[in-house]
Amino acid sequence: MSGQPPAGGEPPPPYGGPPYGQPPYGRPPPPQHGQPVPGGWPPPQYGQPPPPQYGQPPPPEYGQRIPAGWPPPPPSRVPELPGYPHAQPEPYHRILRTWTYRPWRVLVGILLTVGLGLLVGPLVVLLLVSVGVELFGVGTASDLLGGLDLSGGLTPPMLLVVNLSLAVLIPVTWLAVRYLHNLRPRWLGSVRPGLRWRLLGAFFGLALLATMVSVLLANTLMPGEVTPSGTEGATQSTGTTVAFLVIILLTSPLQSAGEEYFFRGYLLQGFGALVRAPWFTLTCTSLLFAFAHGSQNLPLFVDRFFFGLVAGGLVLFTGGLEAGIAMHIVNNVVVLALAAAAGQLPQTLGTSEASWSLVAFDLGQFALFAVLVVWWSRRQKVVSRTPGPPTGDGTPPAIPTAPATPTRPATPTTE
Repeated sequence: MSGQPPAGGEPPPPYGGPPYGQPPYGRPPPPQHGQPVPGGWPPPQYGQPPPPQYGQPPPPEYGQRIPAGWPPPPPSRVPELPGYPHAQPEPYHRILRTWTYRPWRVLVGILLTVGLGLLVGPLVVLLLVSVGVELFGVGTASDLLGGLDLSGGLTPPMLLVVNLSLAVLIPVTWLAVRYLHNLRPRWLGSVRPGLRWRLLGAFFGLALLATMVSVLLANTLMPGEVTPSGTEGATQSTGTTVAFLVIILLTSPLQSAGEEYFFRGYLLQGFGALVRAPWFTLTCTSLLFAFAHGSQNLPLFVDRFFFGLVAGGLVLFTGGLEAGIAMHIVNNVVVLALAAAAGQLPQTLGTSEASWSLVAFDLGQFALFAVLVVWWSRRQKVVSRTPGPPTGDGTPPAIPTAPATPTRPATPTTE
């Protein structure tokens, strides 16, 4: 009967409406699953956008140009940065003055490098060396920890801990430059960027020449001060001496390079980014380098301060760390190797006093090396500034305003 509701409790259709299960009058039945939609549009597949609304043009295919009727894409929130770091050629100590330079980056970077390089890094090295000592049976971790003050004598594992703890400064400064200043770590090496290995080799030869001249003169005029007397060398075994020499040859270059990357690398560039005057950054880094060596008398402090001035001045003159690294490595390896061979390595590492006469030979060695480096650099026409923008007329472009905290760089990191 028409007055009774259909089975299931549904209300009856309105008067004049189509029977149950039939489309309204004048409309085609809905397409079944998998059949094309009326009007020529295929059913949307999984992962594809739905068809456009009535009266709208179809979306462009991948690789086709956007029609004029489509609105332009929204502008990027992060402005596009150039592919080069500086608007004009800059000296080494101004390398961190890039498009994204902010003073807080330098301050945070100094705190992070000091914390990670002088606190966290040595603890990690100490843990690894302690595990190695236990595994290879060359001692115990407790003996290693208790002898770090050198009161009970120096052992090869202790020397290894000291050298590797300072070598950790290399990757720490790389991380600071990469993630705080959006630069490749090789910008710490030189203005080219990267270490110039041929130049480093030439400076090694010059440093070796200056050191040999200083050592020969000091041994001739003051043999007692160059090689201090003592009784420990007679009791030191040949195996211990060989172990010391191997560790010095393998890890002292890393220790010396770590100090150069930190003091004449990141700190020099950091202070130079804050203050343009070269004398300011030279004085600050040289004072920090001298004070970092702990307790010392005035002649020894002057010796280390002058070393920092010469190394930093050569970095600015040559535009890279090659001269400072070469002089530091040659000086440390020669001095420590001679002390280890004479059995006086603990006294040499723990020294806190020096005479003015011995310091005078050191100052002469550094001055001779500086003269040789300046002569060689001028002869080879060593570049001391960054390349600058790759423009034809040499006009630097306007520096864009970068966001204070960009979410991600718009272009790859500057090389």
